[in-house]
Amino acid sequence: MNRRFLIIATLLALASAQPTIASAQRTRTQSDRRTELFDQDSSRQNAAPAVRARDVEDQSPIKLLIDKRKDLKLTDAQLAQLKETEGKLKNKNAPLLNAIDSLARDLRSATNGSSDDARERARSARMGLMSAMGQVRVNYDESAKEALATFDADQQGKAGELLDKQRQDTDKYVQERVGGVGGRRGSD
Repeated sequence: MNRRFLIIATLLALASAQPTIASAQRTRTQSDRRTELFDQDSSRQNAAPAVRARDVEDQSPIKLLIDKRKDLKLTDAQLAQLKETEGKLKNKNAPLLNAIDSLARDLRSATNGSSDDARERARSARMGLMSAMGQVRVNYDESAKEALATFDADQQGKAGELLDKQRQDTDKYVQERVGGVGGRRGSD
């Protein structure tokens, strides 16, 4: 009888625990469903660029060369010259970087509308963004050429490899974030 009692007690305990286990399971909420729908929303995938001026500024070849000064075995004079070049480059690009932030913001707000006016504003903002990013790229290329001219042959080789890798990463970033704006060039 003890055995039967033990079996019945165990079954009753399990039966009473089922609602507790079931209620402990997470139920799906409306916010879960909205999140899934948001993730699947194709219009969000084609939304305005998520580019920021800070990200563009981080792609500076001069900044890369300064960061890799030990790998490149730069002299103090070369490092000082790079820092001076970086300051000039920041000043030269400051209005362009401000324009990039502003145009990206304009483009995001314009892509939320579906009117012809909104599409025209988006097109105009995208063209301005392309132009500003293209000019920043030109400034970066010019400053990198000037910097490489002050390096010896060994330093130039290492720096060239680093800059090529950075250019590929930048092109990938631009392609992902902006859809090719300002960074895609033909075969070099």
